[in-house]
Amino acid sequence: MRTVVRNGSLSLAVMLLLVAGASSARAQAGKEPVAATTTAEKKLSAPPLAGNAEPTSPAVAGASELEPEPPEPERLPRQKQPETVLEFAIAGGALMIPITLCSLVWLMFLVERLNALQRKKAVPQELVRMVKEASAQRPLDRASLRAKLDAYPSAAAVVVRAALDRLELTRDEIEKGVNNAAQREIYLLRRNLRVFAIISSVAPLLGLLGTVTGLVQAFREVAISGLGSGAALAPGIYQALITTVGGLVVAIPALLTYYWLMARVDHFVHEMDGLVIDFVDGQHIPAQSR
Repeated sequence: MRTVVRNGSLSLAVMLLLVAGASSARAQAGKEPVAATTTAEKKLSAPPLAGNAEPTSPAVAGASELEPEPPEPERLPRQKQPETVLEFAIAGGALMIPITLCSLVWLMFLVERLNALQRKKAVPQELVRMVKEASAQRPLDRASLRAKLDAYPSAAAVVVRAALDRLELTRDEIEKGVNNAAQREIYLLRRNLRVFAIISSVAPLLGLLGTVTGLVQAFREVAISGLGSGAALAPGIYQALITTVGGLVVAIPALLTYYWLMARVDHFVHEMDGLVIDFVDGQHIPAQSR
């Protein structure tokens, strides 16, 4: 009887174990398709990778999206550049003021010298003709010649009068008196011509000074703010060069004026010298023949 009960208990235990194993197997079999389906869906939903590139993790993708783009370089507003002569002169700076004054002084003295060096005030052609006619007269009508000299007041008239008043003296005394009168007249003819030489020397130096100071200022700005693209340096350089251009524009005409007027004075002096020599040679009586 006991043997039968033991055998029945063992059989019941085995049966319970089999039922429990079957139940766990069914539950495991039911979970595997769901996991397989989820893995397959993930594989289908993932984007294809190019080549052998590894998939980017969500953290890295988010960081790349949040990374800020580098800022674009700031563009300076374009300044209006000078176009007219007045605008260029203003852009040249303070040293354009003395250069402009030099040009005004040159113009003023040019008008004055052109008026003083007219032929009628230096060596009038009518006076030259009358003195040459008087040189051939024997005897000389001194009163008539003095009246003609008074009718044409000029540098040549003063020199011829000095010779006329000394015809009775020796030749050396005549030459001395004529030279004294001629030196005074030559000084008056050459007066103020030195102004043109001074302007032609000073104006380029003022322009060079303006250029040097402008370049110093331009490179100082570069040292403070950096070179960049060079757009900030270029205006400073060409504005500094404006003063050099202005100085040369004033100096070149002043130098040409100086040499032209000096040549004109030398020509008048040569004419007066020849006129007086011919007059003295024609009217002077040597002392031993008196």
